[in-house]
Amino acid sequence: MTTAARTMGISQPNVSRLIAELEASTELQLFERRAGRLLATADGSAFHSEVERLFGGLDSLKQAATDIKVSGRGSLRIAATFSFTGSFLPSAIRQLRDRYPAAVVSLQVRSSATILQWAAAQQCDVGLAWNVSEVPEVDIEPLLTFPGVCVLPPAHPLAAKATIRPEDLRNEPFISFTVDDSMRKRIDGVFEERRIPRRLIMETQYSAAIYALVSEGIGVSIANPIPIREFAHRAIHIRRFVPEIALHSFILKPRQRPQNRLVQDFIEILKERMCEERAYFAEVLSPARRSRRRRRP
Repeated sequence: MTTAARTMGISQPNVSRLIAELEASTELQLFERRAGRLLATADGSAFHSEVERLFGGLDSLKQAATDIKVSGRGSLRIAATFSFTGSFLPSAIRQLRDRYPAAVVSLQVRSSATILQWAAAQQCDVGLAWNVSEVPEVDIEPLLTFPGVCVLPPAHPLAAKATIRPEDLRNEPFISFTVDDSMRKRIDGVFEERRIPRRLIMETQYSAAIYALVSEGIGVSIANPIPIREFAHRAIHIRRFVPEIALHSFILKPRQRPQNRLVQDFIEILKERMCEERAYFAEVLSPARRSRRRRRP
């Protein structure tokens, strides 16, 4: 009793009062009084073990909070369109995992419209999408704007041109996006406005599929530049297309969801990677690079 009073910084009578109150509230006899000493009863020992277990749980919670702060242990749910899942997004996730090796990352691939709905319903922490409209439940932050590029098969005559215009693609076999795609509507509008016919021979949902089909010589297309890096080893040609068809990429975040350290750092990594991609695209489309490639033996 004396040691307890000293440890707690209170008087010995107060310790006696607290023990009596605890026994009354628990309806347990926690101690036996023998010759001026207190001995724990069986109930008292069992109650003490339970208290130790609960305090151990509190210590675990404190340690978990420290782990989350220091090592980023936690989860991150990402939703992205297929075009981001080539080298761009895996590279960004690897950088995040290098920084927070204990983090658990989930990646779901969906359409831009679905990703917007998921962000509004707080079904993801971060979304990556194209050409979305504003909704009250979602914070939409511009990531980067890219121009659509003309993709040509190997040895195509138009590869001699630095810039491709709609009239250059007159009656060319054309691989198009599906009719519900916003990019498809904008590309069709350019050709319809100028009354330039194309031969629409195929439709597909993804830019990566367009690049693969063009590399097989099936046709030409205008597509998102994001997959360029994955197809750099193939003998396809990437050219500027005028008039420019701008593609706007966005980061989507649920407005009412707190942004933890993982989300904040992942967005920082995304922005850094996107700037690197923009520099790479500029290099790919530069006339100087094409000139160097032609001079190779």
